[in-house]
Amino acid sequence: MEFQDSKTYLNLQTALENELRTNALYGLFKKRSDQEILLEISGVFETISRNAQFIGERLRRILNDGDTSTFQNLVDAANQEAFVANDIYNEFSRVATEEGYNDLASLFNGIANIKLNHYSTLQTFADDMESNQLFCKPRENLWICLGCGNILSGICAPAICPICGYPQGYYQVYGCY
Repeated sequence: MEFQDSKTYLNLQTALENELRTNALYGLFKKRSDQEILLEISGVFETISRNAQFIGERLRRILNDGDTSTFQNLVDAANQEAFVANDIYNEFSRVATEEGYNDLASLFNGIANIKLNHYSTLQTFADDMESNQLFCKPRENLWICLGCGNILSGICAPAICPICGYPQGYYQVYGCY
């Protein structure tokens, strides 16, 4: 039997989904306990959330036969955002409209638009990586260092920031994202 056809593989996927949900949900719980100034409880939620993240990372590496590249993560994330926007939230909006919940239909449409914006941003990064234009563009741009805030003009971001000495990965096109 192929591993990907096994019940164990499906169980790994379910376990990963559970850990991701736990990480996200306990992050929300932490935020609420911070607002209520219940710092010890906040710390517990933060620890459990972090534990779920580490477990999720391990499970994802098993499912993907190792770590995936940032490029592959961008492609996967863009596809996920497009799917959620076009299929899930549009369907939720249609059902809400059918049932007379126009305010919730508008909410679902708004979320779909946010997801489409996420898709566009992620796809732009993937396209830039694929065409080797993440740090060099066809025309001159302003580049800002996310470390110290230095702004330079050029076709490419500097290999090393002349102010803080951080590498090129700290640069982005100024005002772009």
